[in-house]
Amino acid sequence: MKIYILVLIILVTSCKQVSSEWIDRTKHEGLYKIDFSNSFKILCTAENPENIKSTINNLEEAKIFFDEIFDEDLKFAVLFVDNPNWNKYAFSPPPGMPQAHYQGNIVLGLDNSVMAMRAEQGLKQLPDSILGTLKQHFGKELNLDLFYRDALSLHELGHLYQFFRTENGTQRHWLNEIFGNLCQVAAAKNLETQDVFNRMDVYQQFLINANKWGELRFKSLEQFEEDYFEVLKQGQNYGWYQTQFYLKAKELYIKFGDDFLNKFRDFLIDINPDKVGRINDKELNELLIKNFGNKVVKILELKNDR
Repeated sequence: MKIYILVLIILVTSCKQVSSEWIDRTKHEGLYKIDFSNSFKILCTAENPENIKSTINNLEEAKIFFDEIFDEDLKFAVLFVDNPNWNKYAFSPPPGMPQAHYQGNIVLGLDNSVMAMRAEQGLKQLPDSILGTLKQHFGKELNLDLFYRDALSLHELGHLYQFFRTENGTQRHWLNEIFGNLCQVAAAKNLETQDVFNRMDVYQQFLINANKWGELRFKSLEQFEEDYFEVLKQGQNYGWYQTQFYLKAKELYIKFGDDFLNKFRDFLIDINPDKVGRINDKELNELLIKNFGNKVVKILELKNDR
């Protein structure tokens, strides 16, 4: 009976909510305001930052795309933070790990982030015969901030379009990450050039094919949910999950397009536990099938599900 009540709520509840100014400014103090965009607020630990204009241009294009798809005019701030100041202004380590705060902030690395440098160091020992394709997209020195800042900023912006309507309520973290990856793929595919999409795709395909994750403790959706914060602590394990979510998001977007992106967001809004309570796995699966069909549910499965 409960599942039918939930379906009724989803069918009759409007996904639009009245919301006032929502940007949390508690971490803005001490940052320089950078006038590089009229579309959103930019703050930085450096007074004259370099190498952020391409990221800003991407976010401007992505905002236009998302505003149209989601029928919003989202207000948000982007904080570019250097390595020494990361713990002061960001929400979690390591420096350069892109993140979206529930209340209107994206935090991105500045200059050469620790996150990117660690990834670069792990690759430089490999021969050019293996790294050739990566170097075509990231340069001879493998500037992976082009992925961790430029590409993943689109992912984090996508999260904000969800959080603006759901705040911190969520039925499943893995659904959030599928949505973030959907937004990442869709925005990148709709940028003026395909450079960002090609970088994100080549790099993640490389990680998948190289299979250098080591021994992974968690590999199922249930584990991602039940042990979410432990997975976050184990960076490689979290990275493995994100590549799996990326492949699913890319397949879903290629098959179902922009309309699916909006429909998926509406679904996350409508099943917000603050509105309908906690949904168990069986109920969630039934709702997914009812809203999206068996083909989508099949794509969402992880081969390593236990």
